[in-house]
Amino acid sequence: MKFSICSWIFGDQPIEQTMREAASIGYDEIEIHAKDYNWEELTRLAETLGLRIRGLCADAAWPRRETDLSQIDPLMRKKAVNYFKEQISRAYRAGAEYMVLSPCAPGKSEPEGNGKEEWKAAVLSLQEIAPYAEERNVALVIEPLNRYESCIINTGGQALVLVEEIGHPFVTTMLDTFHMNIEESSMEAPFHHLGPALSHIHVADNNRQGLGYGILPWEAIVGAIKETGYDATITVECLAPELNVFLSEEKKSRIDCVNEYAEKSLEKMQYLFRT
Repeated sequence: MKFSICSWIFGDQPIEQTMREAASIGYDEIEIHAKDYNWEELTRLAETLGLRIRGLCADAAWPRRETDLSQIDPLMRKKAVNYFKEQISRAYRAGAEYMVLSPCAPGKSEPEGNGKEEWKAAVLSLQEIAPYAEERNVALVIEPLNRYESCIINTGGQALVLVEEIGHPFVTTMLDTFHMNIEESSMEAPFHHLGPALSHIHVADNNRQGLGYGILPWEAIVGAIKETGYDATITVECLAPELNVFLSEEKKSRIDCVNEYAEKSLEKMQYLFRT
């Protein structure tokens, strides 16, 4: 099992500093926000630090319609497809194996059409970009987000239906314990239900803080993950208290708190998975 952390939770802290801190804490990997970095320099730094950039987290948020793969406006949907192709190119330049993304722009909690239109648009968009991702050996990992952040996919079961409809081997899905806590009726069953479609896991407690700072049953969750035979990467994606996921990154201070969560969450995961 490898342990990773999302870079975007550190806000506007320089990515180089975030990478150094992640390596010093003991993380094996880092999931970097797919911005327009100098990826050649970052890959060299990662190699120096012994920190793998295995995946990227797509840079897209509502109300930027041009980054919404579920756009029912054909022109805007085309812009979104091209936008994500550029994100995939960044993943390729970083040597990353996957990119986490939502089939609609995170924050789009209400459909602009009737919902079915958004679903169809998302399927078409992902079917179009999947071959582009395959050529660059970058898997597309669909993340179910809670109802306040997505009007398309909220549960693991819905994500599995979408993946099966897209029908491409480079499109898989994942689970995030924070979103699961809101949407799922079980914190264990979805890991079994997704089967081989499960290719990634994000972790945070029920309050989106570090592991052990809330009330999620971590022993049971980890037990379910172990039972599935999952042995890829577990990625920490927690936030400091009172931080709004949709505020500009300049508002996300409290780095000291995030650093504490990063350290304590890694300690908890290592204990639960390696004992």
